[in-house]
Amino acid sequence: MEQAGTVKQLCEPLYRVKGWIKFVGILMVVNGVLTILSIWGIIIAWIPIWIGVLLSSVASHVNTAWETDNEQAFQTALQKLSTCIKILGIYLLVILIVAFVGIVAALVVPAIARAR
Repeated sequence: MEQAGTVKQLCEPLYRVKGWIKFVGILMVVNGVLTILSIWGIIIAWIPIWIGVLLSSVASHVNTAWETDNEQAFQTALQKLSTCIKILGIYLLVILIVAFVGIVAALVVPAIARAR
């Protein structure tokens, strides 16, 4: 049987930064909306918006877990945070690959054009 307050002890670090989690979530949604303004952004803008929504949900679930000592709310928050981190990792990896390809293309294309 679980001790009273165990969930509060476990979610305390996240509870202390729930405002920041919500803030980053809002910034990710704004980033996604601004990303839509570019041609490339139309394709990928949904990803930061999805991350932002997930982070806002994490903050809400952490708050619920803290206030009600609800283990299920805490587990949901951790699952959503896990999903968010995975999506963010893949998103950043794709961005880095695209940037690398862009840099290589910027160096190689002019060299090929001069050689002709």
